Amino acid sequence: MSVRRRASRVVSIGVVAALAASLTGCGEGAGVDSDYAKICRDNATEKRLPDDDCNNHGGHAGWYFLPLFANRATRVPGVGDAVSGGTSALPAGKTAKAGVSSRGSSVTKGGFGGAGGHGGFGG
Repeated sequence: MSVRRRASRVVSIGVVAALAASLTGCGEGAGVDSDYAKICRDNATEKRLPDDDCNNHGGHAGWYFLPLFANRATRVPGVGDAVSGGTSALPAGKTAKAGVSSRGSSVTKGGFGGAGGHGGFGG
């Protein structure tokens, strides 16, 4: 192998490693170390509501917590979709992250969410 070809490979590997390291902190849902996703749910219909409905202390709405797992994605429904599989009380010692996409998403504990073209948190 020539010196020029070897140097080219070293540079390419270095660029790929640097790019991978920089992307680790990017992406929607990156760095989410919470145990639960915090979403707003209609108490009567059990459908997801915009977070503002819970922030404004509407009596018909309450916070709902969906568990997040490191080894598999949790599907967080979009606004208007049915919500189940969680709890209305955050377990003691656990953390929750609000701001899950109102369009719905799949979220994994510890980082990168987003399946089907929807990001994990925000929007």
